[in-house]
Amino acid sequence: MVEKHYKDKAALVAELHEKLQSASSVVVTEYRGLKAGDMVKLRNALRGAQIEVKVVKNSLLRRAAEGTPSEALVTELSGPIAVAIGFGEPAEAAKALSDGAKGFEKFNVTKGLVEKMLVTDEQLVAIGKLPGKDAMRAQVVGALQGPLAGLVFTLQGVLTAFAGTLQAKIEKESA
Repeated sequence: MVEKHYKDKAALVAELHEKLQSASSVVVTEYRGLKAGDMVKLRNALRGAQIEVKVVKNSLLRRAAEGTPSEALVTELSGPIAVAIGFGEPAEAAKALSDGAKGFEKFNVTKGLVEKMLVTDEQLVAIGKLPGKDAMRAQVVGALQGPLAGLVFTLQGVLTAFAGTLQAKIEKESA
């Protein structure tokens, strides 16, 4: 097996540390058996969701994760892994990674960190099924708007009936 030698490991660790510090989601994946062309396709597909996929030695990733929320995520790494670092919406990142895992059978999501919370692969798939923040906000507004609109229409009906009763009373008295 050909070992990849990094010219400046300290710079790589510093760059990874900075990315892990600012990431909204970090996911550890297994890519064993995935062809290089498939990995390029996967990286391009995930780039649209603001996710970077990096293949890094476990020891370098452990060093880079020191002092970041991802430190607990990388304690028990073994074998060849890739780390997906998301910078955008965490639910969108989870959705993109779940879809990416479906598209490539050799690409397996093992565990992750979403908004500083450790999650398993099943939880990551469940998060991926959730709507995004904008859709959830729209659902909350709709849920609040329905009862309020009903209250307004009820009060309007009561006021209209009261006004009609007053109008009838005035006409009766004046006649």
